[in-house]
Amino acid sequence: MNRNRATVLFVGVLVCAPLLALYHFGVFPEAAKWLAARLPGLLVLPQAALKLSLPLQYGLYTTLAFSSAWLGMEMEAAWKKYLYLLGLTFLILLLTPVLALNGLLFEPFSGILAASFAMLIGVMLSDSSLASESAASSATIPVSVTDRKEESA
Repeated sequence: MNRNRATVLFVGVLVCAPLLALYHFGVFPEAAKWLAARLPGLLVLPQAALKLSLPLQYGLYTTLAFSSAWLGMEMEAAWKKYLYLLGLTFLILLLTPVLALNGLLFEPFSGILAASFAMLIGVMLSDSSLASESAASSATIPVSVTDRKEESA
């Protein structure tokens, strides 16, 4: 993990900065308003209006970006990476109605975007580091099979 710590931090910041910009430009607040208009028709909600909690949103997508980048680089099997992303997407989508029943408006789109982009970048970086490690290890083996046959003769 030591060699990947700086890379994971860089990927996390690389993913979080544009998402924060999208929040301030109004993309995700508009999605939250759209969701607030749709949720009462789908669920039996309390009479009070749903409240948007920005610290919850920021904290969740930041945590998801860093953890997904870390798992994208550290997990070895590709199917485990995508299974993690699928399960995480399901849980984030499930968090929306659960929090709505408790009076909090939670838009899942920023968290899903953060996890997906961080995982994608982590997978690309881990594949390139694996390729460079395998090329370096193959370059250190100078003896071939034909050289060994000539030495034994």
